[in-house]
Amino acid sequence: MILFDGVALETIAPVRIEDIRVGPVELNPVSRPRAINAGSDFVRMRCGTRTVAITFGLQRENKITRQAALLAISEWAKTDKEYRLELPLYADKYLQCVCTGKPEPSFRQWWEAKLRLTFTCFENPFWTSTEEKSTACGSAFYVLGNAAPLMKITRTLDAAATNQSYSNGSETITLSEIPAGDLTIDLNRQTIDVGGVSIMDKYTVASSFLIPKTGSQTITGTGSVKWRERWQ
Repeated sequence: MILFDGVALETIAPVRIEDIRVGPVELNPVSRPRAINAGSDFVRMRCGTRTVAITFGLQRENKITRQAALLAISEWAKTDKEYRLELPLYADKYLQCVCTGKPEPSFRQWWEAKLRLTFTCFENPFWTSTEEKSTACGSAFYVLGNAAPLMKITRTLDAAATNQSYSNGSETITLSEIPAGDLTIDLNRQTIDVGGVSIMDKYTVASSFLIPKTGSQTITGTGSVKWRERWQ
């Protein structure tokens, strides 16, 4: 089944899926032009967006029934923000995307089988694990995948704490104070909040955000490390 925001397309309308095409992550090379010599210097490769195209048929000769089904499909394919898209054969992974293309049905050819829905992954173009893993800070853990994971550090404080640090051995985050409440350090977005209120003013100047990565690692501090593995 094709699930978008937890709702199956097949329960919305009597569609017949013709094909599902998942495009690769778009690669955007970053280069620096040379001042005098010909050519440019390659700097790095940046990952861009990913698109998913779903083609289907809605073979209902009754025009009123067919149009009602098409309207239901259009409403199902939300365009206001990115939602979780789950596809067959990827039971343990999902894509985060928004609908960027709606079907263009023919009024005459009710038998057509090439209606198309297009989805685009903007913020997170990678296949993401549906399972969020967790371990206590200070414990060694291993992150699978071939793309940087979604990773955060969480902690619940009954009382305010001062001079708290989190480190992976290469980078260290030091907070001069953490108020009581639920702390969340989002390592991908590089934000820190308690109960949804930013405490970035407690982030010391000498700090540097921990870089999410795959492989074996240990993050020291007090709290829990939570992550979702990702694949290109």
